[in-house]
Amino acid sequence: MDVVEFLSERIDEDEAAARKLLKDRSVSKSGRWYEERLLRECQAKRTLIAVVEEARQAALASLVGQDPNAAPWNPEAIEWTSRALNAIALPYAEHPDYQPDWRLL
Repeated sequence: MDVVEFLSERIDEDEAAARKLLKDRSVSKSGRWYEERLLRECQAKRTLIAVVEEARQAALASLVGQDPNAAPWNPEAIEWTSRALNAIALPYAEHPDYQPDWRLL
């Protein structure tokens, strides 16, 4: 499992839990606020992952020469995309599928 798959699954779980709690009429106003915020956070994470993945794909395309108009190959482009995805995964470090090599040094 790569970090993007891992994150997608965790975000789906977070979203499902928030939606379930929002259906519960006994959840307090502050609890509803938190769950609504969590739903927005899930969307923000998905958007950020898409942006980072787009940058990673552009860097890889440049590496293999698929896009003659792309900027010259820059190894830092792949490194920063990986580090960004790993940073998003940090809150899930206790999950059994979390990979130790995703931990930032």
